[in-house]
Amino acid sequence: MFKIQSGAYVQNAKSRQRIDCVVMWWILRAYCRIKKNTKMKNKGFFGIGCLNMKTHHNYGTLFRTAQIMDADFIFLIGCRFKRQSSDTMNSSKHLPLYVYDSIQQFNSNRPHGCQLVGIELLDSAVPIKEYEHPKQAAYLLGAEDHGLTKEAISLCQDIICLPGKRSMNVSVAGSIVLYDRVNKSN
Repeated sequence: MFKIQSGAYVQNAKSRQRIDCVVMWWILRAYCRIKKNTKMKNKGFFGIGCLNMKTHHNYGTLFRTAQIMDADFIFLIGCRFKRQSSDTMNSSKHLPLYVYDSIQQFNSNRPHGCQLVGIELLDSAVPIKEYEHPKQAAYLLGAEDHGLTKEAISLCQDIICLPGKRSMNVSVAGSIVLYDRVNKSN
């Protein structure tokens, strides 16, 4: 005999099996709720950031989009502005924000297995419509006025480009890349 939570006693094996099934159902139900609510994702992980970003407006727009598109982290490398909030959702309070002084510092702290994907207008770049996003990625945008440095480009495993012959606003470019990733993963 054993006692169940309601206070009733179960005496025969058939009743015990029925109770065991109910208990297992509740355990599985709780497990599914926990699994559904955890941050672990089957899609891998990704983050986005900028090298030598010039304006706080682009910072706010890009990182607000990152939060909406369910990015896992955001980063800045050598930013040239005083951080203030044009990011009305305060994304850095909901997503980890990593700030680095240099591309070397960022690269030495990049998560294991996370590919660095540069976004730049280069002849050798893969057009975004043909690009297959890696499961773990850090997307790197260049500064509004200079783009990515040669050193940053050399550290990237992939370089992708967006359609058009001229560069677009950095926050718009980053938002398009994030949308492409989310759209192709669905």
